[in-house]
Amino acid sequence: MWPDDWTATTRDGGKSAQFEHTLLITPDGVEALTGKIESSPVQFWEAESTVHKGVWLGTSSAAKERESALNTVLLEG
Repeated sequence: MWPDDWTATTRDGGKSAQFEHTLLITPDGVEALTGKIESSPVQFWEAESTVHKGVWLGTSSAAKERESALNTVLLEG
């Protein structure tokens, strides 16, 4: 952490980043309102994950449908 108590870097001083999702709680699950679109880059942890390959958009049935369609485009395209 830098003295501003806001800026964080890696141990060797490299750039770092964080991201957050805004989540919508629905009757049948969760939806990420800050999800990805077709032109979004796939991050290495999304492409290489052994837990959940591809983008994650939530647990609701609508989110899972959108996630499946996006992953087809993003991971195979």
